[in-house]
Amino acid sequence: MAVEIESNYYDSLLEDPVEEQEEQVEETEEVQEDDYDYYKSESESEPEVQEEQEESKDDDKDNDKDDDEDVLTTYLKSFGIKDTSKLQFENEEGGVDEVDWKNLSKEEQLNILHDLSSSDYTDYERQVIDYMRKNNTDLQGIIDYFSQKAVQDYLAQNPEAEHQKSYQIDDYSDDELYISDLAVKFPDFTEEELNEKLESAKQNEELFKKEVDSLRQYYKGEEERLEKEAKESEQQQYQNLMNTLQDAASKFDEITLDADDPQSDSLVIEDQDRQVMMDYLLSQDKDGRSQFDKDLSDPNALIEIAWLRTHARDTLTSVSQYWKKELADTRKELAKAKKELEKYKNNGTNVVVNERTPKQKKDIKTATDLWV
Repeated sequence: MAVEIESNYYDSLLEDPVEEQEEQVEETEEVQEDDYDYYKSESESEPEVQEEQEESKDDDKDNDKDDDEDVLTTYLKSFGIKDTSKLQFENEEGGVDEVDWKNLSKEEQLNILHDLSSSDYTDYERQVIDYMRKNNTDLQGIIDYFSQKAVQDYLAQNPEAEHQKSYQIDDYSDDELYISDLAVKFPDFTEEELNEKLESAKQNEELFKKEVDSLRQYYKGEEERLEKEAKESEQQQYQNLMNTLQDAASKFDEITLDADDPQSDSLVIEDQDRQVMMDYLLSQDKDGRSQFDKDLSDPNALIEIAWLRTHARDTLTSVSQYWKKELADTRKELAKAKKELEKYKNNGTNVVVNERTPKQKKDIKTATDLWV
């Protein structure tokens, strides 16, 4: 999963964590001194407010115990202990015992908390882990970030190393470019006349170089124009194809189950079915190829498509006719059995139903033999 990460998070990992920690400590001490002076002046000028604060602290003492328990539970959960009533410990026999946190002595509880808080990580290592958690990334994400940053910094300092767009006109030398341009402008000139024009232009090397550079820029612009027009034409053709297919898909409402029966039922094509078909035809992968395009290069897929186009309609008709015949025969037998039951029921006669004799197994050679 790709994760977008703010660069200022990773850049701070390059800083010295020790110096940063000392600066934070000094800043904290200054704030505490200022706060002390402030509260000291407030307490001297307003003794009544101080008394009210002390009374408020006394009122909150009853809730301290519950708050401490909630904080403790949250702290234990941060280490994966979700149920404090089922702490697991290995006993002397190698088994596992479950113990309630409340049943442990204070010394045992303190030992557990000390073990949880103890870590072999340095402050800097914990800082790196915190940044990875905040940015929902991993070590590979950090490596990728600094790799990309190194490339960008290098290209910024060495712009000539950045990949430049190539033009076909750059394959021409100055002389070839000049001659080719003359041949376009003067199609009736002979080869000798073109060479004479070239030699004449080269008498002034500075002017010749300036003229050739201007021609090179002109033809580069022509290449870009033609490339742009080709892309626009390709996009327009793709859009026309999409519109044509969507129009055809909107008219593809149903598939007749029995092509030989004008009154036959049909399979209704829903919008989601059309979307699946359109995706098969047009949706492209990272290489710009649709599944249909890939199937055109797959002999097995082509044979399957050919079978569906040449046999699917007749096969579906045969299947439908087979089951319609089976259903009609069953209804006839049911109707006949119903009449017989009614007849014997009126006469008060017991009815014994004979099992139907199974049909003889056919020699199946084709798909059509399954249904006829």
